Amino acid sequence: MKSRTFEIVRLLVINVLMVFVLLNLVYWSLPVMQLVIGRSGVSTAIPDPSSRLPNYANIAWAEQHYREMEQAQLTRGRTDFKSFIGWRRKPFSGETINVDGPYRQRRTINTGTDRAKKAYFFGGSTMWGTGANDEGTIPSHFAALTGVHSDNFGEAGYTAHQSLMLLIQLLQEGHRPDLVVFYDGVNEAAIKCVTELTPDAHMLEARIDNLLKEAGTSPASFAHYFAPVWHVMGRAKSALARTADIAVEGFNCHSDASKAARIADNVLRDWQMAKRVVESYGTKFIGILQPAIYFSRTRRDHLEDVPILMQAQFRTLYPLIKQRMAEAGGFYDLTSALDVDEYIYLDFCHLSPNGNRLVAERIAGIAGSLGITR
Repeated sequence: MKSRTFEIVRLLVINVLMVFVLLNLVYWSLPVMQLVIGRSGVSTAIPDPSSRLPNYANIAWAEQHYREMEQAQLTRGRTDFKSFIGWRRKPFSGETINVDGPYRQRRTINTGTDRAKKAYFFGGSTMWGTGANDEGTIPSHFAALTGVHSDNFGEAGYTAHQSLMLLIQLLQEGHRPDLVVFYDGVNEAAIKCVTELTPDAHMLEARIDNLLKEAGTSPASFAHYFAPVWHVMGRAKSALARTADIAVEGFNCHSDASKAARIADNVLRDWQMAKRVVESYGTKFIGILQPAIYFSRTRRDHLEDVPILMQAQFRTLYPLIKQRMAEAGGFYDLTSALDVDEYIYLDFCHLSPNGNRLVAERIAGIAGSLGITR
């Protein structure tokens, strides 16, 4: 009898130990695998079909550009947290994309310019240059058109308020450009109109908040021990539900008038604050409402998936921003700047280099009227 009891206890102990070992393997392997893949630079994505859009007819670098886009994206530890502005990409060196300098800027091609006059450009991923090589960004085109030395401070996901915070930091550190350009609107609609975000949010507000809450659990607690497992399971669940969530409740500016109004107010206040600050240093300011495909009369037959629900956010928010622009005066609406019979858009907002050049031409014209360019 004692022998049988001992055997049962022995088997139970062995099984408990095996379960413990297996749980530890799961606990450590998932985050370690994510870290290794993230730092290896190995692409796990299917080649981006955007490189085959008619926008890139006879452009040899398109496929390479999208490979580099995947390698330099804002995930997998390829950004650094920056207080008050949120994030900046890590340095990156490629054939079509280069990010360097103390502020992790997208490289601007300044061939033929001098530093007698300088222009600083701010905005989200469209200003940063998603879909364009270094030579094809808005600041690079502006430099080529005007001879004004240009710097690109755009970053993916940035809202006008993040640009304002970055601008203040630059001014505090002694930078004195002759011209500052803010190029906004798309991220106010595509990001701030997300249901879980507020009118004062940036893209990662909810994610950071959740991580802080997770970090508050005791290291000795059950929840803390299994956090990596729950995190991966939660990401899988979110991925499966993403389509349904976006279709049903992913955005709410079209159904929440007060939120939409606050977002529109914030854009104008950020521009007005930036304008007052830079003008106190003798710098000119251009605040621009950027184009989006929902308002442009241009080619769309090459795009299969233009988010319909997001269209409702733009058609709600943009008229409110335009109304406030008209009341305030001194800012510029470029939503019609791409009304041409060409392939311009790569999705609802990003542009191929020909679109960036059209925008740069309009900005150059505005800068000329302000006495910045010849």
